[in-house]
Order: sequence, then C-alpha cells, then structure tokens
Amino acid sequence: MKILFATSHFGFLRNFEFAIRELARRGHQFRLMADRSEKLGGRRTIENLVADYSSAITLVQGPKIKDTTWQPLGSALRLTQDYCHYLHPRYDRSLKLRARAAAQAPSVAVRLARAPLMCSQPGLRFLRRSAHTVEQSLPVSQEVIQFLQAEGPDLLLVTPLLYFGSQQVEYVRAARLLGIRSVLCVGSWDHLTTKGLVHAIPDRILVWNEAQRKEASQIHSIDPEQVTVTGAQAYDHWFTATPSVPRESFTRRIGLRTDQPILLYLCSSPFITPHEVGFVKRWIEGMRSSPLKELQEVGVLVRPHPQNAEQWTDVDLSSMGNVVVWPRGGANPVDAEARAEYFDSMYYSAAVIGVNTSGLIESAIVGRMVYTILDSEFASTQEGTLHFRHLQNVNGGLLHVASSFEDHYGQLSDLLSGRLQGDDRAKHFIEAFIRPHGLNVAAANIFAEAVESEAARDQIPVMSNPEPKIWHRVLYPLALAVQAETRRRRASARRVKNEEVFRDKDIHPEETQ
Repeated sequence: MKILFATSHFGFLRNFEFAIRELARRGHQFRLMADRSEKLGGRRTIENLVADYSSAITLVQGPKIKDTTWQPLGSALRLTQDYCHYLHPRYDRSLKLRARAAAQAPSVAVRLARAPLMCSQPGLRFLRRSAHTVEQSLPVSQEVIQFLQAEGPDLLLVTPLLYFGSQQVEYVRAARLLGIRSVLCVGSWDHLTTKGLVHAIPDRILVWNEAQRKEASQIHSIDPEQVTVTGAQAYDHWFTATPSVPRESFTRRIGLRTDQPILLYLCSSPFITPHEVGFVKRWIEGMRSSPLKELQEVGVLVRPHPQNAEQWTDVDLSSMGNVVVWPRGGANPVDAEARAEYFDSMYYSAAVIGVNTSGLIESAIVGRMVYTILDSEFASTQEGTLHFRHLQNVNGGLLHVASSFEDHYGQLSDLLSGRLQGDDRAKHFIEAFIRPHGLNVAAANIFAEAVESEAARDQIPVMSNPEPKIWHRVLYPLALAVQAETRRRRASARRVKNEEVFRDKDIHPEETQ
C-alpha cells in the first residue's frame, strides 16, 4: 500500500514516528509531505526514518497554495467559524483561547460576532453556518488535485488538519473527488479542544481514547462510528525505555547533589505559561523557607520547554541551593540522545511538577507521581482548558492538585518522607487515556491495524471535478480583495519584524541597503 502522509510541518510527525515505523515494517510505502519548515528539530525525526527505511519512506514537497486565488478567502471563512466556535458556553472559562481565536479571525467577523442580536447563541450559529456554507462551496484547489493525481496514493493520512484556518482541508476534499480514502490522525491530547474545527471530515478519525471520541462527536460533529480509538502511539517508547546512565552519573552531570532526591519541574508551552520564571522562583523559594525539612535541600531540576526556553537564558537560581536549569536551551526529544536525557530526568526524579504540559503524562507512564498547583496567573490555561480537566478527572484523575503552595508543599513532604504510599492513580489514568487496549498493547500496532483496515474498505467512487458555481462569479472579486489584503498584511508584518530585529541589533534599516 502506498500512503501519503500530509502534515503542516515535519515536527507534527514526531508523534507518529513509531506508527510509521510499524507500517513500514509491514511493507507499506510512505511519502511524507510537509507544507513548511520548522525550527524545533522535527526534521531529525524524518531523517532518521528515511535512514532506517530508505526503500519504504521518501519525502515530497507539497504545492504552495497559501496565496492562490481562493485560499485567503477560504481561510478567512474557516477562521470565522473557529472564532464562533470559541464563543460557545463550554469555553466561558477559556478566556485566553477565545482571545487567541479572536486575534486570528478577520476583524469584520469579530465585529459581527459582538454586534447586538448576532452575539446571542442563535446569532452566532447563524454566522458560523453562513460562513460554513460559503466556504464549503468554494472551488477545491486545482494544485492539490493535480498533486494527488501525480502521487496516486492508496490512502491519505493527514495531521493536524484542525489548526486555525487550516488549508489542509484541500487535501481531504481533493482526495474525496479522486476516490482516495482519507484518515485524520489526531496527534495530541489537546488538539480537539484547543485548536480550530475539523472543516472537512475525513473517512476515518484516529484518536487516543474514549474521551477524545466524545470530543470529536460533541465539538466537531463527527459520527462516533467514524472514530477509532488506538491509544497514544506517540508515547509507546516510554513504556520500554530504560536509564542510559546510573543515577549518580546523571545527577553529577547536570550539577545536583547525589545525596538528595530530585524534584523535576517541567515547564509548559508559551501559550500555557508565557512568563513562567517568576512562578518557578516563588515555588522554589517557598520550599527553601518551608519548615518541612524534606523540602529545604531537595534537588530541583527545572527543564525548560523547547518552545519556551528563551526566558531561561540568563536566569540564575544558584542562590537557592541544589537547583539547576537543564538543558538551558530546552531540548525537543526527537532523537535517541535527547530522548535518553529526557527519560533519565523523569526516571531519577521522586516526583514531577508542572502547570499544564504533556510531560506530566509522560512522567506518569514512567511511574512518577505528578503534581500541580492551581494558580490565578494560569487560571485560563489550567482549569480554563478542557484538556487539563482530563488530567483531573479521567478514570479518577492523574494529578495531585493543590490550590495553594502550602498545600502543595505538604503533598511533596508526604511523598518524600515516605508517608504517601500505594497511590495507583497514574496507572488508572494511563489505562484509560494512553493505552485503553491494555497496558502491554503498543498503540502503534493498533494504529497500523486501523490504517490497514480503512485502506481495505470498498473504494470511494471517483467524482468528476465540479464545474464552477454561478455564484463563484459573485465571490471572485471578494476572493481577489481578500487575497490582496492578506498579502498586504503579511508584508506589513514582515516589515515590523525586520524593524524589531534591526532595533534589537541597534542597526538602522538604511544601513543594510
């Protein structure tokens, strides 16, 4: 079987590496396609895959469709729907998510959504449905149709698809015209609740667990019969990983004392915690001044998030004793060495602490208890997000949650002193959320079987490319206007960015001409 895996950038395929490997081992051919490049090392994952399966996995560049005539209008209409989606009552506590959706939506859509009468739920449904109707009627990208015809895949896999205003809908719609089955591979635990809508529903959707199956139905109006639960193939490797070095070697390498237990603090993404340094300092200072002796000298390893590491560049925590920020620039675990260092960090820690990050789940897989403090600074990105509530509630919940630093310190003291024993909440959570088919059943195998099953279904009839609709003549001037405005805004954003770079380097633009 020839599979085309289309993604926005190769970083997204990190979460599918082991599923791709499993399908390649089964003899299937892959063409991996990305719309754009990324800066977090995702391409290393792909290079390793190609090196290991050179006869089965190749790369291809997809067509550039961002600036084609109809795409800016289509994207604007999808962004309008995404914004209306976040005005639903389920997001009343998610003010930051709403603000992000508003920032990306067309200004006219934001004004309409806030207008009298239109700002009611019936009015918002009318606005969303109107945008949906027009967007669905737009021509399917000829560039994508021609690309898929040239590639001739037996099956199309796509991820993430549901980012704000995603242009990947063109691949799903073009595949349907050409009789190619398509599968949405949901890449992470938060994608169905913190991103945009699924504007073109593929033939099959692969999710981690039953909670996501419900989200697909309730939030994205996807028939549950189209959804297959595979488990989290992204985390299969943590179930079999082992330490790369002895504990003493690890603690000495990173600069912590060998005679003290370690608390691992995992930082969160820029959206969740844009300014996390102050919070972490408060947390450590509180432990050092605590009357609880277990916390006064305990080792603290702060691990910056790879997308949010810049704020830690010049931070000095040495005055707090037995504390280290490592690796200073963050590290994306996309290769064997980076994964080993990350695993050792979790494995040799007595407990793991964080605000709201997937690292808390990974630490639970490794067998560590995970903790969080509900803080007003992050209210909108903790309990204000639906995916955080999974950590609190699924199968009894994963997190040891504290509503104050004092309560949190008491929890840590109970653990470090040995007073807390026999807590199975991590195991129960993993059984439901990460490996619902069994703790010993690799999710990559279930994923591969689901892909093969979808490819084996009856073929979809090839459809003739529909003729341009009569109202396309009416929409065409609007499409051109939106295209021109999009280009103007993009050029303006580039100028502002260049000016910021010049200012930071104390260079005047005219000096570079």
